[in-house]
Amino acid sequence: MVDKENSPPTIRQYPLERRKILKRYLASELGKLVLWAVISVVLLLISFSPQLSGSAFLIWGFITGLFVVYSIVNWWYQNKYFESYYYDIRKNFLVIKKGVFMPRETTLPFDKLQDVYMDQDFLDRLFNLWDLHVSTATISSGFNAHIDGVSKENAELMREMLLSMIKKEQK
Repeated sequence: MVDKENSPPTIRQYPLERRKILKRYLASELGKLVLWAVISVVLLLISFSPQLSGSAFLIWGFITGLFVVYSIVNWWYQNKYFESYYYDIRKNFLVIKKGVFMPRETTLPFDKLQDVYMDQDFLDRLFNLWDLHVSTATISSGFNAHIDGVSKENAELMREMLLSMIKKEQK
């Protein structure tokens, strides 16, 4: 867990938005909700059979219970993910660390950075969140080198700061 009081200046100055938790939670729950609805309809149709009606209801109850338990665990996980998220813009590099059970730390020297850009997916637009991407020549930067869930203002400020640091490194 990242101690916000002792965290690096960047994450304190340009914090993640708490609504990121809800956005990630909903994004991971939508597919499961559709699956649960399909299973429910199938079991409802099976329940019209006199031989299977009792077992269809038990199976539906069991599956619904599993989905509820999973949703509670998922909410806990998304909160822990948010608490463990870490990034810092240092003198010569950017550090991004995220993950609950197996945290991944990515260190990107400014002399290797090629581009910094912002974007949003559909849910980001609904929650007014922005992602800040940093690209290098490696393919892994697309997966690991982004800070997601910041306000537009903070994303723009960090983008400008990173671009100016990249320019300094190139001189």
